Amino acid sequence: MQSPSQIFKEQSALRSKSELVQRKQSNENNFAIIQYNIQSEIRLKNKHSIKDQIEFLQSEITALDQITDQLSEEQRKYRKSRLKLKLMQVLRQSEHVSTLSINHIGQKIEKENKELMLYVLKEALARDQNRELFMTDGIHSCGFDSIIGAFGQDQECLRFRTTQVEYEQLKSDCMLREEYLLNFQEKVSKIFKVSPSDVQILDITEGSSIISFKIQSKADLINEPESMEFLEKTCNGKVDIYNYFFESKHNKSRQIGLSSKDFDSRYNMVWDGLRECQQRGPLNQRYDYYFPKGCYGFGLDITKYGIDQNWIQMDGNKDEWRILFHGTKNENVNDIIVSSLKEGWRSLYEDDLCKDEFGNNVPVGKGIYFSDKFTVCVDKGYAKPIQVNNKSFSAIFMTRVNPKKIRQSDRMKQERYFLVNRSADVRQYRVLIYENK
Repeated sequence: MQSPSQIFKEQSALRSKSELVQRKQSNENNFAIIQYNIQSEIRLKNKHSIKDQIEFLQSEITALDQITDQLSEEQRKYRKSRLKLKLMQVLRQSEHVSTLSINHIGQKIEKENKELMLYVLKEALARDQNRELFMTDGIHSCGFDSIIGAFGQDQECLRFRTTQVEYEQLKSDCMLREEYLLNFQEKVSKIFKVSPSDVQILDITEGSSIISFKIQSKADLINEPESMEFLEKTCNGKVDIYNYFFESKHNKSRQIGLSSKDFDSRYNMVWDGLRECQQRGPLNQRYDYYFPKGCYGFGLDITKYGIDQNWIQMDGNKDEWRILFHGTKNENVNDIIVSSLKEGWRSLYEDDLCKDEFGNNVPVGKGIYFSDKFTVCVDKGYAKPIQVNNKSFSAIFMTRVNPKKIRQSDRMKQERYFLVNRSADVRQYRVLIYENK
């Protein structure tokens, strides 16, 4: 294996000291998260009790929302996802987590039967997404945002695995780490013809050495296999797609922890006695809202979305978001979350053309699927029934979606399908339970 000096001898000889200083200054914030992550891992290992580990991880998650000028949004999302996964792993060893059991759940569906709703949702997630749902007490929650959010194309990154340099070297030697990452960032930017600032380094982890990164201006690298192969040869490693809302090592499922604070019973409701649909939305974006008649709705906490709640109003204001429904199943999710970049995976309508918010023809792309009728989620198999003794129920998410970011091709219109590329443009605010007759 090459020594650190050998790895960079050629590059350093061609790079002036002033150039190196300038590049390091421009990447100071980009690489700061790496040092922060390393120090955080060390502090966590020094927490010997389960209680101390839980408190530390919870404080780290909270602190991420308070850092405004040192992290990019991509780095924040990635780091928060990793911390929440660790928190659930630690919580499982404590008394703060309970498994939802059918023995304590009645079969009567009503607005206040939250236990039935949670059980149905737990079973649906286990079947369709290979994920476990637990109830936690107090503030120890990982939240609903990790359920739908997993499917946006913004929730995945690239991972570069190399044996050229050991992880412990990168971890312990700050100068070596920055030099190596700068060199890697420069090579990626040249190969894909983007600015170095578009190549965001999210993390470095063990497994030889794994660099998690994202290219901001490149939405789909599957269409550039020659560039990917050249990157692997140039940097001496392998590249994979990685959806960081899932943990695929040893086939472990992703764990989701919810607490009572994730719900708001003030917004529990039913729609019996209402007509089929009603016109909603701003004057220039009117649409037919089909009431989820026959469903029981369980309200979710929406305070996390901020003080401004124009998006959820029903008064036709210009910032009102559209109501759409999402089943828990997604055709792009399977048991193998890390897939070969060269083989890839595609959405059925990904290459279809549609109009964006500016009237341009653009590909639909990958993302989160919805329908304007909850029955489509049930009938098309995206919310398959869960058996509870002699009855069956389906779980569907009621969401608000940024109308400017909705993608729908002509083929999708025939099926009543809609797609949104980014999870940031989706806000789930109610879980629906439907009894299948």
